[in-house]
Amino acid sequence: MAFSTSVSVIFVITAIFCSVSVSGDLRADLKDFVALVPRRRIGFIAARYYIFDPKFRQAVEFVRSDEFTTTWKQVRAAPDFVDIINYVTEYGSGYDITTLVDSLPTRLRAYQLSRTVPVELMLRRDLTTFLRDVIQSLPRTRIYSLMSQKVRQSSEFAKLYKALRNKEFKELVQRARRSGQLQAPIRKLNQKSINVDELLQILFEVISWGPQIS
Repeated sequence: MAFSTSVSVIFVITAIFCSVSVSGDLRADLKDFVALVPRRRIGFIAARYYIFDPKFRQAVEFVRSDEFTTTWKQVRAAPDFVDIINYVTEYGSGYDITTLVDSLPTRLRAYQLSRTVPVELMLRRDLTTFLRDVIQSLPRTRIYSLMSQKVRQSSEFAKLYKALRNKEFKELVQRARRSGQLQAPIRKLNQKSINVDELLQILFEVISWGPQIS
């Protein structure tokens, strides 16, 4: 089953947004969302997939390897990917996400899987994908409510949220997905059971959980 690094990315984002010099209000807003993520259960889900899913194990070993670092540098250098970084920086109250992007290989390599899995999870034998299991674990109703509240009460969050919902952002991502310079690293990720298209699909699905905006 396809593995996605997205949950590890969530942890990376959490760590960086909590420590770097980003606007206090926006940082507090993001922390509120992080608090809703059932990180302990997600860790258990990852450990379960590591036990039962050989493709998941392949993906985990890949993101811990020097080969992934090389692949990520190829992604990082592509102009269409840089355009996405610049877009998020512009609408994220000036927070330069370069720190997040450049530290991704190191932080993924350092992430440790749980050594224990609850019995109720171990007894399950159904495997969809790791990412889908994670998405089903997220409190969607509470996330929607918090997004709605933040859009109303936080101008900085509203600015970033509207930018991520804007069709311009989706067009930037789709252009990067089709970029000739990114085809080789994307093939490498897919070969290592990291499904890039599934990751992008989930990204926009989660963004769509929030309120409609004009």
